Amino acid sequence: MNILCLKSSILNNFSTSNLLIDELINHIKTKNNTISIVERDLGNHPPAHITLDVITAIRTQDTSKLTNEQKNIYNEILTSIEQLKSADLVIIGSPMHNLGISSGLKTWIDQICQAGLTFSYTEQGPKGLVNNKPVIIVSSRGGIYSTPPLDAIDHQEPYLKAVLGLIGLTDIKYIRAEGINISEELKNKAIEQAKQEISLL
Repeated sequence: MNILCLKSSILNNFSTSNLLIDELINHIKTKNNTISIVERDLGNHPPAHITLDVITAIRTQDTSKLTNEQKNIYNEILTSIEQLKSADLVIIGSPMHNLGISSGLKTWIDQICQAGLTFSYTEQGPKGLVNNKPVIIVSSRGGIYSTPPLDAIDHQEPYLKAVLGLIGLTDIKYIRAEGINISEELKNKAIEQAKQEISLL
């Protein structure tokens, strides 16, 4: 099994999403000892932003006008797409940042959402070109956004569901720990509940 594991927290060992991802990976290893993991730290090593010249080269497949730096970004984007396509399971760590996702994760999404490579435009709307595969989103939030009234301003999980669906990934499961900044008691309870959900996978 090939696993693509994306961590997007900037908090390293203080990160709840990173903690739960490690718990999840260890659990998977107990079930399958033939896994191969590509792990990327999007929080501390964010992907390169897309530029006009690079996106033009991707769409035309002509790199002749790119500088060496732009060619590196071009190759990074193609590598990101290949890592996604070759994975059997995708794990995404997503701490909520200002009601949405982290900038590192957003940049990775901008890299992999490429018309003609991961989705196409049709008369019926966009069609995903990535073979559907399980996606586990490890979501952490300081407040409680899964229920009213704050669910109305949750631009993290609904966005991930929509944008992954754009490229054909609809088999999505959430492992969620929320309310972690409200109190230490709620944080511990949320983490233990998330660990319990992981143990049942």
